[in-house]
Amino acid sequence: MPQLNGNTCEIDELPDGVTVTIKVTTNSRHTQRITVTRNDEVLCVFAGSGERNAMTGQSTIVANSRAKLQAKFEYQTDINAEWRKSHQLKSGGPYAIGSYNLLVIVAENGDDSDYNDSVLEFSWSTST
Repeated sequence: MPQLNGNTCEIDELPDGVTVTIKVTTNSRHTQRITVTRNDEVLCVFAGSGERNAMTGQSTIVANSRAKLQAKFEYQTDINAEWRKSHQLKSGGPYAIGSYNLLVIVAENGDDSDYNDSVLEFSWSTST
């Protein structure tokens, strides 16, 4: 399980050398931002708003078991406002479904309690 700490999480469950797809969606009128880093190097930043699992972005990385990934979840209530820390994170997985694997981290920004304001998904395939 990812280690959750406030508005950040550390991910170390990804298998070494595997290509991992990162996908981010949002379910909020407020702009959400997720920054994914590895050893303090920014790998990708996703920002956007929208309802009904609006796609914010997608990227791929090659997992490195010697370096933990970190994801930071933030949001804005107004354009050009200060970024605020998402209030709480929850996670699920990693789940193995045949050779498909999925790890999900969700954030709540505090305007409701549905834990889908930002949704960060890591998915990869392994040999069976």
